[in-house]
Amino acid sequence: MKKLLSVVCCITLAVTMLTACGSGSGENAGNASGSNYPKMTLVCAGLDRADTAKAHDLEIFMNLVTKKSGGQITFKKYWNASLGKAPTNLDIIRNGIADVGTVCTLYTPSQLPLSQITYCVPFAPDDPTLAAQLMYEVAEKHPEFYREYEKNNVVNVAWKGNEPYKLYSKKPITSIDQLKGTKITMGGVYYIPWFQSIGTVPVTAAASELYQTVKTGVAKGSFVYDSIFCDFKLYEVMKYDYRISLGARNCDTICFNKDRWDSFDKKTQKLMRDCATEAMGEFQDWQDKEMVGWEKEMKTNGVKFTDITSSDKRKFAKKALDYNDTLESWINDANAAGYNGKQIMSDYLKGGEKLGYKWSFDTSKYIIDK
Repeated sequence: MKKLLSVVCCITLAVTMLTACGSGSGENAGNASGSNYPKMTLVCAGLDRADTAKAHDLEIFMNLVTKKSGGQITFKKYWNASLGKAPTNLDIIRNGIADVGTVCTLYTPSQLPLSQITYCVPFAPDDPTLAAQLMYEVAEKHPEFYREYEKNNVVNVAWKGNEPYKLYSKKPITSIDQLKGTKITMGGVYYIPWFQSIGTVPVTAAASELYQTVKTGVAKGSFVYDSIFCDFKLYEVMKYDYRISLGARNCDTICFNKDRWDSFDKKTQKLMRDCATEAMGEFQDWQDKEMVGWEKEMKTNGVKFTDITSSDKRKFAKKALDYNDTLESWINDANAAGYNGKQIMSDYLKGGEKLGYKWSFDTSKYIIDK
């Protein structure tokens, strides 16, 4: 984690220079008082319940800002997508309905095409800290990752490495061949074709609906996180965990409305970035410990575990990319948006290798050698 924090700190400095800084005018900016920070209350839009793992990074961030500003900066919190449906949170922040909040990139493929890189590579690192480090390093090399947020009138101050998705089911799964014809809840523009390549039937359901969707037989399993599995007590309806190792992803970012951000003085902007850096480091450490706890909770509730074999991993990766080359799709989408998709993808894959990760498919066609 110290290495991740070091990387994040360096990138924070770089991004600070890239981001426009306002003069700090208006009733919530201007001359600082008391703690030398302007007194303000910011509206925060969270996607999940306050007591869930998915909300914890945002809670840490807000607590740090309030503490380090000497209580000058506080937050009015709207949890559980109460300001609008979760897929619209980017618009909620962009339009100034909220000043800050979580943007889940899973919901924004057309608005944030570059950020979709975290989803399109099958069998990415399962370690969320490594996934976060990879995204920070690629974004440092390609600042257009941050600029695409600004095009949407938001400022991205932090990337989060989410725990890996796993496949939970009512009946045991020991091979990908067993998934043919099986209805599984899932989402994502890239996940769905991967599973379709092996004959799985995707079913759409929100996290709050998973319990009933599986209990009533509409689906036979769910492709979700351990935290969601435990938060919603899905072990009551699914007793098997197929650790499919498709990888941890950088699903969530902390973003500010850009107009609001530009109204902050430079010192306040620095405070926000520093707190975001610290919050993500603290969150990743917390998540690592919680992942052990979630697995223990599942075992206590009778869940059985099976790991995907190396041969099935290679087989699945080949089938997925033969069926729909999602890396090539991402490159084409990035090119269409005016970016150098091939170079970014090459740097992403080589970046993973430099961090010690071995991909489960032949990367040579995507790599630019220089």
